[in-house]
Amino acid sequence: MAIQIGHAASYIGLLNKTTGNSNTSGSPAAATQRPQAENTDRSTQISALGQTVADAADVYAMDTGKGERNLSLGTYFSDGYSQPSLSLDGLLLPSEKNVRALQDHISSVFPDFLAANGIPEVPERIRYDSEGKMVLPPDYPYADELRSALENDPAMARELSTANALSSHLAALKELEPFHEEYAQAESQAQINAVIEKYSHLLSDRTRYPEIALLFTEGGSLSITADGATLV
Repeated sequence: MAIQIGHAASYIGLLNKTTGNSNTSGSPAAATQRPQAENTDRSTQISALGQTVADAADVYAMDTGKGERNLSLGTYFSDGYSQPSLSLDGLLLPSEKNVRALQDHISSVFPDFLAANGIPEVPERIRYDSEGKMVLPPDYPYADELRSALENDPAMARELSTANALSSHLAALKELEPFHEEYAQAESQAQINAVIEKYSHLLSDRTRYPEIALLFTEGGSLSITADGATLV
């Protein structure tokens, strides 16, 4: 399991306490050399810790409200995550990069999650209704077991629902791309009005959002679709 980024500061603080003890030797030479050796050792340990975090398999470059950040997705979704940097300004944005990262990470952890909970079969798909409740195929035989397992693992439940939410927003934004392009090219009020009329079905409060589906292979690999088409 990768070292969680949020634990790095505590680990470094422990090193400071450990290596900051007063010198008990009566030798002036030892008193001079020991701090230098300790500082070198501490720097090596901190550097190794940083490299371990940087190399963690679940660290992805994610688009957030504070720009691109390297995040451990396992840590990000785990219960009790309290990094100040991940405030409202640090929420994940509905970008293709983020959806791909979630798709990849879920593919890597979902099969093990199922195995750990004694669930031998991957659901063919997962959807979410308008209230955010998970909808499983009616013929999936382990629906109750999966719901129970997700209740006991809020991190996994949050990651799945976040993948759905970001995908829904991304799909809606993609539908609006032609509108933005044509609106930007309009050279008169008449052309602007024509563009708005053309895409009025996307601008209405009663707009139908694309139907998002989280599709799984038998091996647990995830792909996300919007109205049946691959999203990213």
